[in-house]
Amino acid sequence: MSRSIPKLTNPCQKFIDFKSDKGLFSYYNKETEQAIEIPVPIYFVVLDELATISGYNKKNDCGIYSNEVHRTTDEVLKVKTFKGGESITGLYADVRDSIIALGGKYTKSVYAMLINSDKSVELVNFKFRGAAFSAWMDKKVNPDSSIVGITEFAEEQNGKTVYNVPVFKAFKLTPELNSQALAMDVELQKYLKEYKAQQPEKEVVEAAKVDTIEAVDKWHGERPVLTKQDILSRPAPDNEDDLPFIFTIPIALGIISQFMF
Repeated sequence: MSRSIPKLTNPCQKFIDFKSDKGLFSYYNKETEQAIEIPVPIYFVVLDELATISGYNKKNDCGIYSNEVHRTTDEVLKVKTFKGGESITGLYADVRDSIIALGGKYTKSVYAMLINSDKSVELVNFKFRGAAFSAWMDKKVNPDSSIVGITEFAEEQNGKTVYNVPVFKAFKLTPELNSQALAMDVELQKYLKEYKAQQPEKEVVEAAKVDTIEAVDKWHGERPVLTKQDILSRPAPDNEDDLPFIFTIPIALGIISQFMF
């Protein structure tokens, strides 16, 4: 990326997850290091949908993450654990069993324009997995022509396990909101285009690493929460946009001295 054209960062303002046991949506606030609940009703306009892998690996007691793809049939998934250095690479159909054995779950990554109660809008990302993913796939809503609304949850049961799933409903999409969504999607697609272009380069960087990042999201085990020391001493994972540039003065002087003496 050139100096005059700065590198794009993920434009999402919130990364929203769903907890089926409690029946609530929430996002992680990096500043307060707390999970912030988002009460219903929730209204949003879908901009784009991608697939990713998330979950929890019992062996290494850590979260699982992967890159995001539009088509699992011809785009390779690179699944990794935050600890232990375990990884799986391949088309989803070919590595599905290995992903499940690792503890990974097929997850829908939905980028959307969230409509707040004060009528303001913001770009957010929803992660739907498990029962929430099934509910999303079974929804009776056309996201291309409607606002998607969540006003309630349905209680379901699998054996002795009782859980909640969001109920998706269709609401009228006004021309004004549609225009805002189109403009927001232009920004999103610029980021996704660059994000996908960087994937081969990041694979080269990964191959040269000796260590893996040992950070686990203390809220849901999926988004890494790093301390200041982690950030200063380790490279960033694939789902982070900026790699910290660590080049200390002693190292620099050591390199220069090789040429001077």
